[in-house]
Amino acid sequence: MATVSWDAPTGRAERQLGAVTRIGRSPQNEVFIPDTAMSGCHARIVREGDAWALEDNGSTNGTVVNEQRVSRCVLRDGDAILVGRTKLTFHTDQAEAQAAPGPAAQGTAAPAAAYTTLWRKRQEGAAAPASASRPGDGSPSPAMGALALDQLFRGDVAYDRVSSVNSVAFVASATATAEGDPVQLARRLKAVYEISRATAATLDTSEILDRVLGAIFEIFEAADRAFILLVDPRTHEVHTAAARNRGGGTGAERGISRTALERAMRDREAVLCRDAATDARFADAVSIAGLGIRSLLIAPLVFRDEVLGAVHIDSLHGGRTFSRADVELLCVAASEVAGCLANARLHDQVVASERLAAVGQTLAGLTHCIKNILQGIKGGEFILEKGLEKGNLERVRTGWEMVRRNNAFMEELVYDLLTYSKQRAPECAPTDLNALCEETCRLVAERAKSQGVPLTFTADPSLGLVEVDPKGIRRCLLNFVTNAIDACAGRGGAVSVEARGLAEDGFVRIVVRDTGCGMSRETLAKLFSVFFSTKGSKGTGLGLPVSQKIVEEHGGRIDVESQEGKGTTFTLCLPPHRPQTTEL
Repeated sequence: MATVSWDAPTGRAERQLGAVTRIGRSPQNEVFIPDTAMSGCHARIVREGDAWALEDNGSTNGTVVNEQRVSRCVLRDGDAILVGRTKLTFHTDQAEAQAAPGPAAQGTAAPAAAYTTLWRKRQEGAAAPASASRPGDGSPSPAMGALALDQLFRGDVAYDRVSSVNSVAFVASATATAEGDPVQLARRLKAVYEISRATAATLDTSEILDRVLGAIFEIFEAADRAFILLVDPRTHEVHTAAARNRGGGTGAERGISRTALERAMRDREAVLCRDAATDARFADAVSIAGLGIRSLLIAPLVFRDEVLGAVHIDSLHGGRTFSRADVELLCVAASEVAGCLANARLHDQVVASERLAAVGQTLAGLTHCIKNILQGIKGGEFILEKGLEKGNLERVRTGWEMVRRNNAFMEELVYDLLTYSKQRAPECAPTDLNALCEETCRLVAERAKSQGVPLTFTADPSLGLVEVDPKGIRRCLLNFVTNAIDACAGRGGAVSVEARGLAEDGFVRIVVRDTGCGMSRETLAKLFSVFFSTKGSKGTGLGLPVSQKIVEEHGGRIDVESQEGKGTTFTLCLPPHRPQTTEL
């Protein structure tokens, strides 16, 4: 089984992959993400035997895997996929990840197996093999392990202070090597690799902690319970953020040793109690013996100068105890977890800041629009009052027309805001697109004539009834046609509207083309941004974002081509049948 996960507005989302899984901002995709930086159908993941291949669908902004732009690549467990502004993480079973063929799978075997082979060869006097990790991957590679083990055997490195991704593997190597057990080395290295992968694969704190606890039981056979405790940054109180019992449940009913925990966090050093019954340090602390704890090990979670919490593991059976090697191993694991928790906290702060910035931008845009409308109403009110005072009916009509026009502008603004902010399913009905386009052109014909812009419509006789929301599509088409007329006004340009039947890609099309002023690359990049308008006070900056939303709710997309000084073409690509709802 394989899945992709990402941060959605409602929390962490996950989708199991099928034979073909499409990713994009159109609801018809299996992975639907309303990210305006994505293409309608941005990319897809295809199963090929036991492997999974990612293919970019010729998207505008491209697809990036582990910080490298790709058109196609074979995925591995934990790969980071960037589509638009959204980061997805690929997950698969370890067996499938090892079986993935092709260049992208080279050097992806479980690190533990490579380290065990290296250890045995080193014992036999063979040279350490060199191999490279996958570019852009944050996981430890056999080359890292080769260097660490080689240094360890020569005695060149003291392993009490190491960092970065391969630190976990290195300390685990030192631990198992000291014990002289290559099998134990392989098991522990694999488990610590899982901790590193778990902390790198997500920024969701609860998911990180749950995965880490699972890996801890793989590392420490003596552990019956494991806890991760965190310090609340506001109240500075310590609370249990995650707990697990080897036999099932949380194991929290017996509690933990607060005395040992406080000592570890205060001194910022690991605390090892091999035998609670004979340890003089805790003779006055009834908590350990009273809780039935036989042996415990606590490592503080320290990031830079801040104590974020601690990892607490203990044994409830007299025959199980922790060793000094376990202390080294847990300290490095705790260091990895602390760094990841700090990153997750920073990410939350950035998201909150961006949310506030978006709210501020929205309010600024709204204020600007409303201010312009109110000024128009106020000007009309003034002319209307003067006309009434002097009994000038012509002035009254002029003032009233200004008030009426700005009231309609305000109504349009409110309606656009409601449409943009509320998720809705289109009210689809069998519709004659030829007739809808022709009717829309008639509605704006007078406007085009008054501005000296020729407007033509070309129907497609082969285009039958299609299932669309006629009100929504008419609204989109009105936006595009009126924009096209405004772009041609005073420049001698012309506007044409054309309906096209079903194409090979399964879409019908409405093409709105003008030979007006065109747009620069900078304008095109911001075209569908909320409150961005090239019309100044005459536009709300919501028309195109609302139109894009309506089309995407249909499962379609909008293609734009423009050349400055030569004109612009908007193409509405619509599925001929109502979109199927997708459950994530």
